[in-house]
Amino acid sequence: MSDLERWANPSSRLVPSKDERAHKKAVERVVSETKLAGLQVDAEAALTGRIMERAVDLDQYRRQLANGDPVLDAVLTRIEIGYVDKAVRIQRQFGSEFPL
Repeated sequence: MSDLERWANPSSRLVPSKDERAHKKAVERVVSETKLAGLQVDAEAALTGRIMERAVDLDQYRRQLANGDPVLDAVLTRIEIGYVDKAVRIQRQFGSEFPL
């Protein structure tokens, strides 16, 4: 057993020492923080995927509405770009809360 394994798994006594209790609590905190960070990463990935899916949907809809009219396409493109800009701001703000 390596020193690291011995450190991570202190000997078990009937009544754990103060150091053993503190160690166990610290390990539990690291595990909890790791799970939370993973959840936050997954949440950001889901948000990013949703934004991309909606951007594709809106782009296809814009093309359908413009129906080849270059002036209408230009007007609708400006609206679509507004959505993309706002979605990017939402995504960046969401990620800024991560303590990574």
